[in-house]
Amino acid sequence: MSLDLNINPTLVPKLGLNPKQAEAVQYFAGPLLIMAGAGTGKTKTLTSKIALLIASGVSPSRVLAITFTNKAAQEMLHRVGKLVPYSGGMWIHTFHALGARILRQHGRLIGVQPGFVIYDDSDQKKLVTLAMEELGFESEKNKASMYLSIISRAKDDLLDSQSYLINARAVSDPARLKAAQIYHRYQKKLSEAGAMDFGDLIVRTVELLNAKEEIREYFQENFQYILVDEYQDTNHAQYVLVKTLSAKHRNLCVVGDPDQSVYGWRGADIRNIMEFEKDFTDAFTVVLEENYRSTARILHAANEVIKHNKNRRAKNLWTKAEHGEPPEVLEYANENDEARGIVDEVKQLTARGGLTYNDIAVFYRTNAQSRSFEEACRRSRIPYRLIGSVRFYDRKEVKDVLAYLKLLVNPADTISLLRVINTPTRGIGKTAIDHVMAHSRQKEMPIYDALLSCDQVDGITGTARRGIKEFLDLLEGVKSDLFSATPSSMLANILEKSGYWKMTEELAEKEPAESLARLGNLQELVNAVKEFEEHCVKEGATPTLHKYLEEVMLSSQVDKLNTDTYAITLMTVHLAKGLEFPAVFLTGLEENLFPINAANSSEEDLEEERRLAYVGMTRARQRLFLTWAGTRRVYGTTYPNLASRFIFESKVARETAARQGEEDVQVITSYQPPPSIPRIGKGRRIMHPVHGAGRVVDQIGAGEFAKVTVVFDTGVRQTFMLKYAPLQPI
Repeated sequence: MSLDLNINPTLVPKLGLNPKQAEAVQYFAGPLLIMAGAGTGKTKTLTSKIALLIASGVSPSRVLAITFTNKAAQEMLHRVGKLVPYSGGMWIHTFHALGARILRQHGRLIGVQPGFVIYDDSDQKKLVTLAMEELGFESEKNKASMYLSIISRAKDDLLDSQSYLINARAVSDPARLKAAQIYHRYQKKLSEAGAMDFGDLIVRTVELLNAKEEIREYFQENFQYILVDEYQDTNHAQYVLVKTLSAKHRNLCVVGDPDQSVYGWRGADIRNIMEFEKDFTDAFTVVLEENYRSTARILHAANEVIKHNKNRRAKNLWTKAEHGEPPEVLEYANENDEARGIVDEVKQLTARGGLTYNDIAVFYRTNAQSRSFEEACRRSRIPYRLIGSVRFYDRKEVKDVLAYLKLLVNPADTISLLRVINTPTRGIGKTAIDHVMAHSRQKEMPIYDALLSCDQVDGITGTARRGIKEFLDLLEGVKSDLFSATPSSMLANILEKSGYWKMTEELAEKEPAESLARLGNLQELVNAVKEFEEHCVKEGATPTLHKYLEEVMLSSQVDKLNTDTYAITLMTVHLAKGLEFPAVFLTGLEENLFPINAANSSEEDLEEERRLAYVGMTRARQRLFLTWAGTRRVYGTTYPNLASRFIFESKVARETAARQGEEDVQVITSYQPPPSIPRIGKGRRIMHPVHGAGRVVDQIGAGEFAKVTVVFDTGVRQTFMLKYAPLQPI
């Protein structure tokens, strides 16, 4: 049952909430579902609710707030601190950070050592590859990403390797049986390495709570109020974790928007939010529809698109803001013209529209589309930042040094060890490493222990043995300061004593441009560690190497979005969630690209693609451009395109045509393949059924939305929308 709460009446009027937000903020009588449309102030609502709890006497340590990015967690902490004075102690975490914190405190009870390291995506893929090699599946190493995805989805569904194997046997599916073997070996190697992947952080936490009644009861009692952001993006494991933690007090508040559920491909289950009221029959629901981000015309277009989805909760975003500039559809001949055309639009927006480069974002459906935009920006000398390519912590030199640091806190970390054992070169070749790994498997010992006993391993040269001793001496020497030195001093020691900094400096003489960039990245890593230390001191916490590595592993690609330098932002639309920009270009809106693979997609898949388009559109505050290309090159072959159904559903195309005002303009009423467009360009002689013969003297745009101006032999001058004009070339 919910706890009685004496609400502090003085704070609510100061929060500046609209009636629906105030209703949600002040409800504490049990389960609460806040359906928060895009830009409706959900962060403000959540932080106000937390602040009201603290102002009403609830201890911050008894409030749990779960967000989906570290950036969102930090923003929430900052906002709460501005509303009410409190000394900290509140649990505001991502799901993965929450799992890591609980497991480090209590994981020993189920065999999880507190010093575990967290493997990121690339580490996980390498470990899957090692598992496949050990099982004799070397020929299928190119499928490592596929098997990793299978394993991750199994963990999202709380299926351990044994349960997955049982299911595979039940259906007698050879492919699933192979996946089960790989899953089992992968999990064994994770355990041997003292490592956890992202799925484990949730799965093992659920296991702990289920297996240890005293731990479960402790956290259920401690968390009087639980708030979960972006609930539409939770998977089954996260759903079970939340339901378990909230079982006693039942003061569970979830915030989300089914219309923005776009992560089904990575395990998110939209049913969690759609069926919340079935899970909690006494739940109270508040719908937030007043938008504070976008103009009325942008919202209208977005609403027109999303209403075509059947699996949704009906709502209609509205705003008191001005109507604003109408969204525009821009059609180009090909992807290169699309990129060049958008760059031209960017120039106009910054020259006459009162916007800076920082105000403008270009979204695309797939990472491969970024190339043409990058090239167009470089040619036009327009600065850009590319989000979602190789993030800072994924760069080779940074990962190398981080691997050294991870070995200091966990010598059993197989992937980190294999990464740097011969970097810089120590004469430890692949043959020596293979012999050590074979010895490790035969003796069932960690690779690090096998290295310590390398004198007993046959087939290793004297040079390799000396290199192994040098490597081990390095780690043991630096590790002796692990509990007394600061993370930045540990980093400095590793850079110097490993020879990594010297190696990079020497390379700079041979490859100046690339190696100088690497030196810059190493220096930036030093800066990052020092910033971490300063932040810990400010928060009254002790900076440790372990904490820093965990923060790095759990950071998302948009957590470090740097807007200090003026540049336009290029990113996939998936990464745009939670962001907003004054001007947005939603690009590549073509059938089979956006929506992707439209011809072979299920209705469920198409609805998720439509939600993705809706997310992209609702990131725009003032200007929205929907773009598509008549042809696009894929794997070296050029294909003709049809405009995406989302363009037509938005009614932006119809309104764009109607604004032209020419007599021959027709109105697009529904999605349909566009009719063939006559090949008429500037200077061409044409025939019109009413005006007779004439010559094209001007053309604006191309393809679907091209306009031509014709001077007829009679002297009449008129402009036509080429797609619909009854013009025939002579």
